Amino acid sequence: MNQFLQLEGKPKDDFYQAKYDYYKYFNLGIMFASSLMFFILFITDWQLYEQGAWRSLLLRSLIVIPLAVVFIAYRKTNNYKIMSTISLVMVHAMIWGNILVVSYMSNLTYLNEGFLIMSFILLLVSFSAPPFYAMVAQLGLIGDILLANHLYHFSNLDIMLAINIQVIILLCIVDLIVTRFYYDHYVTQKKLNFALFHDPLTQVFNRQQLHKIMGEGHDLSCLSDHIAILIMDVDLFKQVNDNYGHDEGDRILMFVADCIRNCLRGPDLVIRWGGEEFVVLLFDCPQEQASQVAERIRRSVERSVNGVCRITISVGVAIYPGGDCFAAIKKADQALYVAKHSGRNKVVRYEDLSQEELKEAIKGQTDA
Repeated sequence: MNQFLQLEGKPKDDFYQAKYDYYKYFNLGIMFASSLMFFILFITDWQLYEQGAWRSLLLRSLIVIPLAVVFIAYRKTNNYKIMSTISLVMVHAMIWGNILVVSYMSNLTYLNEGFLIMSFILLLVSFSAPPFYAMVAQLGLIGDILLANHLYHFSNLDIMLAINIQVIILLCIVDLIVTRFYYDHYVTQKKLNFALFHDPLTQVFNRQQLHKIMGEGHDLSCLSDHIAILIMDVDLFKQVNDNYGHDEGDRILMFVADCIRNCLRGPDLVIRWGGEEFVVLLFDCPQEQASQVAERIRRSVERSVNGVCRITISVGVAIYPGGDCFAAIKKADQALYVAKHSGRNKVVRYEDLSQEELKEAIKGQTDA
């Protein structure tokens, strides 16, 4: 149970935000159902007390105000801290609505049942909230009882406190257990999402990530005004597998992926394109800077010790002009083809290709 309790900073916020997102519709349903229950209790008020029915109806009708606040907040924000607080405060508003209604009656005996019911509603609403919020809200119920006793002097205060404290302790434990089970779901879901969008060997993104971020027409223009695309290939990689085996070949691929990552900024994207090929998307990156990044990656691979054998890479660079990003990737691939067939271990820009080189690259891609 202590895994989620030990979360700090952004991982903690991410977890509780995901928990709220998972339970938010359940939370809204509980808010609506409990508000409806609170309202129709005016019938029970009339049956139990046979007096003040009009006053009960008026007070219970006021539930539309906090309910409206919840729905307005729901449309304005998705922040778990705000929504959890508002939802739990609304339950306490219903608690005080109940207290006010019953205070006009001659018998306060049934108020304790109302507190117990509200404890369970607090538990249900707490499913979308962090455990600390839930505990504070449950303990607040004791404060409600004590304050109401100060105003209305309950004859059975000791019994009310004894029963409600036991129930509150139980419900706080239940809330911790629910959060613990959700944490298991959360971790499993994160692992599945990671596996869906990442290459299992190199831990960089796979092609699914590119499809995820692309708009209609494979357009990336909304992400940045200046995007450069690099495509790189390990030179003579087949010889590495033949001479050292596929396990060592896998080590080389992981090494190359690390070199690429270490040369990029946070927003940039590296994708294992297939086999020994990697594609890099550089955001907010003009052409000259893209060439510098490509050269930095090439030198890093060439000069770093990988523990297997000396390797080099060839890199093709193209500027993404908008539209179908696969067209720009194809241009970068044509530049890569020229780099591979003109000596390897070099960076070639598509924009620098001569007509003869371009024709040869297109023919080579067609033949392949």
